[in-house]
Amino acid sequence: MKKYLNGDPIPWLTDGENPAVTYLTSKEFFPAGDHDELYNRLITSPLTDYFRKNSTGNVLGDLKNFDLFHRGSVWFFLLAAESGYDSRTDFLKTTADYLCMKSQLPDGGFSFNWYPPVSVGCRTGDMIKGMIKAQINDERTDAGLSWIIKHQRHDGGWLHCPFRGTPDIMKLIFVKKPGNGHMDDPDINIPSCPVATCACMSALIESNKNEYNEAVTSAAAFLLTLDLSGKKGKCGTRCGLSIDPMKPGYSVMSQFDVISFLQLLTAAGLSEINRTGELFNHVIRMQDTEGRWQSHNSNQGMIPEKRGASRWVTLNALRMIKAVSWKENQLEKA
Repeated sequence: MKKYLNGDPIPWLTDGENPAVTYLTSKEFFPAGDHDELYNRLITSPLTDYFRKNSTGNVLGDLKNFDLFHRGSVWFFLLAAESGYDSRTDFLKTTADYLCMKSQLPDGGFSFNWYPPVSVGCRTGDMIKGMIKAQINDERTDAGLSWIIKHQRHDGGWLHCPFRGTPDIMKLIFVKKPGNGHMDDPDINIPSCPVATCACMSALIESNKNEYNEAVTSAAAFLLTLDLSGKKGKCGTRCGLSIDPMKPGYSVMSQFDVISFLQLLTAAGLSEINRTGELFNHVIRMQDTEGRWQSHNSNQGMIPEKRGASRWVTLNALRMIKAVSWKENQLEKA
């Protein structure tokens, strides 16, 4: 990895200033370390106090408005899962149980907070990925993965979005009712959603099951058709959510950036393609002289951060470089 870095950011990432990043960095880059001790430090840190302050009982976030960005139970559950908390901590399992009860449907998909409930591609992918990361693997995650496979579309991506534009968005805001956009899935003239595709593909990869390899490869092929700059209108969302993929950030919910995009393509075995090489170089050029990255993306669904070097984005960049380096080593050995 050193050949891609201007400096060594590991001491900074593991200085304890951000207990979640310290735990995750140590666990992922130093597998022989005492991770149980670091996890104990995490669950006794001010970050845990923050989660408990934003909870009702042992359920995280706003229960009534559970799907709101940066406030609802979904946001706090996914943030906690990304922060390294798992089912050993009571509020993770309790919040997962609550959200499955409130929003997982008999078909295995997850709905927004509207009536009648309708499964949504991006929400299902995010929730299943979060549950697996939190080591919650049971019949509910199995049902969610089955839903994802069943709803993969002709172009390799996912959509299943009830929104068809502004009128449907207004309907959700004012009367909490879904539109009928999810009925557009069979229409081959309508492209899949990049956000839903990244979410569902992430869940399949997180499951670590070989039976999903073909679906992951098809999803990667769809992602490679996207124009991340948005200049050709091929990276928009039907719900109107703002995305700026070329600006690095740390995505938690209904978002992605160029770093997480490259992680998905690398996991699908496509790190050597010319297009991904250009994106990889774009990310490498954005580091500072110490091998650190800033967060340039504060759109909804990203971890909100102040200006300056970001431990979260730097950790994600190192993950991506590690994955690419491993692929390169495998090719050299072959």
